[in-house]
Amino acid sequence: MKAYNLAFIGAVWSLLSTSVYAENNLDQAIIAAAESEVQKTTVAGLSVAVGKGNDLIFARGFGVANIETGDMVSPDTQMRVGSVSKVFTAALLAKLYEDGKLDLDAPVETYVPAFPSKQWPVSTRQMAAHMSGIRHYKGDEFLNTRHFATVSDGIEMFIHDPLNFEPGTRVQYSSHAWNLISAALEGAGGNDFLSMMDDRVFSDIEMHDTAAEDATKTFPNLSAFHLDENGSPAIAPFVDNSYKWAGGGFIGTASDMVRFGLSHTEPGFLKQETLDLLFTEQFLSSGKPAGFGIGWMTAGNMRARLERDGLTEYMPAIHDHLVWHSGGSMGGVALLLVDTEHDIAVGLLANHGQAFPALMHVGLEALRAALTAQ
Repeated sequence: MKAYNLAFIGAVWSLLSTSVYAENNLDQAIIAAAESEVQKTTVAGLSVAVGKGNDLIFARGFGVANIETGDMVSPDTQMRVGSVSKVFTAALLAKLYEDGKLDLDAPVETYVPAFPSKQWPVSTRQMAAHMSGIRHYKGDEFLNTRHFATVSDGIEMFIHDPLNFEPGTRVQYSSHAWNLISAALEGAGGNDFLSMMDDRVFSDIEMHDTAAEDATKTFPNLSAFHLDENGSPAIAPFVDNSYKWAGGGFIGTASDMVRFGLSHTEPGFLKQETLDLLFTEQFLSSGKPAGFGIGWMTAGNMRARLERDGLTEYMPAIHDHLVWHSGGSMGGVALLLVDTEHDIAVGLLANHGQAFPALMHVGLEALRAALTAQ
């Protein structure tokens, strides 16, 4: 019996040692990559988090949250998540779809009566995959400083413009399409968009540090945001993102992004058939893949990006079940990677508008290390 116990203890110790070794290697890989990137003039500060299964296994800040005060980034530092807001919004869309309140293929004016008739009908499904013909930003809209009190006020910026093409025939990225989706969700859900996001998404997933970046409110943990100025980071100009909560107006932490990602790796927050709906790639009328499901970008979309950017060394980490989204805001960038097959989520935020290459490097290193530690 003693020999059996010793053998059993030895086996357990071996497994624990292997696990600790793997986790240490993961930490070292992320820290080395992040510390290298934060030395660059196009990276003021960044935040990285990794989760596996139900656990947050890594969360750390690097660099400065504000170049003028010298305050450092911590895991609690909030930053702009940019277009990652779209997949947050897709979660509310999914909830209303599960409730039977939202028909993805109904004309958008079913839920937004103020939307003027166009030369072709437009559906929520088409808007969610960027193939609706609704335009993206134009002029200085990205630099908006006007505060909009409601979603209905914000969509007046674009809803009277003609469609750029027949829906379903092309892919053209559009944040305004997602702003219109938020108006449709208000019509379907019978409540204002931000209240539903708080009640049905952020509270349910315990994303306590995620919120709409309301310029009329103060957020003590919110980072400053930066842009390049003659080779050095400088404070970015003020913007008011109230016209685009759904398209790119939320703030949060890398840890909250990971919690959100992990809530989508298995049924619970959403049903399996709903997860399949979100992640299944849509197709154009020509049969060409769109690169998007409902909001989420596909693995094929990431592979194309790696080819384009010369990052093919990371191809082995891109499994078919990877879904993801990136974000770009005034003075900030974001990246969320979710491997639904291996229950892994990687969330990254940076407070410099030119830092996206850094997030790609650190994020892919983190994903590769997390897969190796399986």
